Amino acid sequence: MEPDVIISEYQNHLKALGYADSTVDIYRKNLGQFKRFLKEQKITDLRKVHKKTIQAYKAEVMAEKNAMETKALKLRPVKRLFEHLVENNRLFINPTEGLVETCRKNRKIGTVLTVKEVQRLMEQPNLSFPMEIRNRAIMEVFYTSGIRLNELIRLAVHDVDFKEKMLYIRKAKGSKQRVVPLGKTARHYLREYLDKIRPRHSKRNPKERALFLKNTGETLSPGAIRQAIRDYRIKAGIKKPVSPHTFRRTCATHLVQQGADIRYVQKLLGHSRLSTTQTYTKVMPVEVKKSHNQHHPGKDL
Repeated sequence: MEPDVIISEYQNHLKALGYADSTVDIYRKNLGQFKRFLKEQKITDLRKVHKKTIQAYKAEVMAEKNAMETKALKLRPVKRLFEHLVENNRLFINPTEGLVETCRKNRKIGTVLTVKEVQRLMEQPNLSFPMEIRNRAIMEVFYTSGIRLNELIRLAVHDVDFKEKMLYIRKAKGSKQRVVPLGKTARHYLREYLDKIRPRHSKRNPKERALFLKNTGETLSPGAIRQAIRDYRIKAGIKKPVSPHTFRRTCATHLVQQGADIRYVQKLLGHSRLSTTQTYTKVMPVEVKKSHNQHHPGKDL
């Protein structure tokens, strides 16, 4: 099993699963480093990779002058690659078994906004303009649901259920699906956008079913959303960096701080592993659906 061929196949597999282009690109780059390491070791067959090989590669990565999370990002694709090969019976023994990417106990989760900072950010769109109503709806959806940017981009009109107060994420990371609650404020601005703004834009491109559109009727780009949030952050006088993923972390952290069950937060965010969600903290058990309604700070904003 030649590394070049297998890694290329694995990248295609990730694309087929619906992984974001940016994620696939990170995997490509970091698996490329692993490939170069194997070449230096004169290993031309992945079946010849043993535990000692992986330990040597980890030692090389850990010796680099990078942050721990950057080192983890270099090790994670290698671990996932071999897990994939074992799961698909291409290998019988996983040489990365037991490989620890980072010490999660000391791992930081990045920027999180306070409730007041979220309120200031939400106040920035000028609701006299159609695009600003759309942008307010986007930020409210980010905050209430913890949805990823690429998941939001892929939402369709029929994914919004006002009757059940839910949002259906049908094209989530890894081709998984989940259903998340829509808070009161998010529903208000989303309904206003769908009733007053989107019909106007969709006239130019009536076949487009994406939820959030440009004024040309085309699907809104990730870059446009990032830029709008950056502009609002500056207007709000918030010094912290704010991105779509900041809303995701903030949503989860605020729920946890208010006493939501960590398993509910895991389900909301679509994490495969509870350990990923536990980065935020450990909390006392609370009934799942009530957690969002009772504890999300944005429910009555």
